[in-house]
Amino acid sequence: MIVLFLLFQLIILNFAQAHSDQVLTFEEYFKSGKVEYTEKNWPDCVAFMKRANDDFKQYQDEMIACRQKCEKLIKPADKSEKLSMFHETSERALCIMRCKRDRLTERHPGVRKMDVYFDMMERKPYQYIHICYWQLGELAMAVQSAYTFLVANPEDRDILSSLNFYMKQPGFDNSMLIDMERKDYEAKFINGVEAYDEQDWGRCVHEFEFSLEKSLKEDEKCRLLCQDKIDWTLSDVNPDIEVLFASIRASIVQCEQNCLYKLARINGYNVGNLIAAHYEYLHFCQFKLSRGSEACQSVANYLLFDDNPLMRRNKYFYLKQYGKLELFVPEEKIIRVYAQRAIEKRYLDFIDQRFRFDENNELKPEQADDHNPLNTQIHIEDNFAYEQVPEILKDPKECKILRSALPETQLQPFLEELGQRVKKLWPNSKFESVSCGSEVREAKCPRAIVLSAENSDCGEWLGRWFSGCAVVFCD
Repeated sequence: MIVLFLLFQLIILNFAQAHSDQVLTFEEYFKSGKVEYTEKNWPDCVAFMKRANDDFKQYQDEMIACRQKCEKLIKPADKSEKLSMFHETSERALCIMRCKRDRLTERHPGVRKMDVYFDMMERKPYQYIHICYWQLGELAMAVQSAYTFLVANPEDRDILSSLNFYMKQPGFDNSMLIDMERKDYEAKFINGVEAYDEQDWGRCVHEFEFSLEKSLKEDEKCRLLCQDKIDWTLSDVNPDIEVLFASIRASIVQCEQNCLYKLARINGYNVGNLIAAHYEYLHFCQFKLSRGSEACQSVANYLLFDDNPLMRRNKYFYLKQYGKLELFVPEEKIIRVYAQRAIEKRYLDFIDQRFRFDENNELKPEQADDHNPLNTQIHIEDNFAYEQVPEILKDPKECKILRSALPETQLQPFLEELGQRVKKLWPNSKFESVSCGSEVREAKCPRAIVLSAENSDCGEWLGRWFSGCAVVFCD
């Protein structure tokens, strides 16, 4: 490996000297790597692709640093004065231009082709590197490279086939399955899940809190980079300036809104709403450490982003446990994230709905709401009627019916009636199953509503895992 490393460095040095009059960026390195791949020059292929990755990371870091610097330096304008706002935009543009010139220099300009930028975002160099490493006899590096590409492209059949091939080779070990682009928040999230499974509650809280902090920082970085992803080559017309500005702004906001969705793919698995996913584990680990107030706040944080009945059941449980509704107040920093995303979604919904053309290439008729300012009010109150849940199923005779050995077809009239009661709180719910057994069972749907049919606690709201007799609805 040392010999290969020195060889790679020599290749890059010779290339740089031979092209001293040309600008060398990740775009050039990536292009050269593909050429060497085509010509089966495997060491050169690896060298250029690795350099493309390194230069791309440096480019992103520099862009983020410039955006952060200028956000701090430029003082906010008076929003009531249009020219003041234009002046603020001009100052920020000047600041960023100077920063880019200082950090990147004339020998490292901005992106020339956005398709290469997006190839780098999708980890395309690893699509070539793994084959080059295999040709060089480097199984471990071939596996790591293939796996790194797979994490970002889980549906790619070619990489799945290649990885399956590598896993059948002599010398393969599962420890080779490493995502070389894994970020700190991902590693901490994975560690947190491991701690949860091992019932190491203290480490669970530590890992998830650290992961959440890093996740929010990654979201901030991703959002800053959105302002550098405008592909001007797509503009083949000369639109009105307001239309152009609206299009650019909508593109940036959509990119910013998508950041958390992209970050939610951890080790190739989509964890859903990334922020809520942290609190799904955190509240339980905090509860196990007898940190009840923190557990309640974690539940409140979760419910800002997801109204899953299972989490609402946790709130119901904690309310009975502690009897203090004031414990369920979300953190300020989480409220700010929620508010930002909620307002962004309203803006994007307006753009999507109002800028649609019908089959005659006409815009929708003008509406009164078209002239109103964007509603920036948000509500964080949880108005769910928790007190009504025990009213759904409270007659012991009805629970006895559910415990009976009658076939489901004979239970159908009562199940339909029970389903209508459930729909008053969860309008989209559907009956899933009724069962009895001493073993612990897991509700099959991710948004389950589980009610006990036991005589001792008829109608009690249960969690995902339950035993005894119970009826399950899915929201």
